Amino acid sequence: MQCKQLFRLVKEWHTHVKQETMAPGRMMQFVDSHVKECPVCREDSLLPREIEQIREHVMPDLKSKGSRANEDLFTPDIFPADEPDNDPPEDAAADGLF
Repeated sequence: MQCKQLFRLVKEWHTHVKQETMAPGRMMQFVDSHVKECPVCREDSLLPREIEQIREHVMPDLKSKGSRANEDLFTPDIFPADEPDNDPPEDAAADGLF
């Protein structure tokens, strides 16, 4: 990474990500925005590879989420079927006991 400003900014933003005061995706948006505007970054031929390594470090669980089995995506039943039904029947008279 040839751009000293980007290096400093990435360190600062990563600190915010670790402190959970900045989302990892937002950090990468800031990186992309800086690279588009910075003449030093645009001339750095190795920077795209370095940015990809940063992205993988900051956002490692994106790839693992894509490979999850379908059953992991569903929330387990909150009310299991074997619990007794304690609700009064719908046709029961409303006598104020419930």
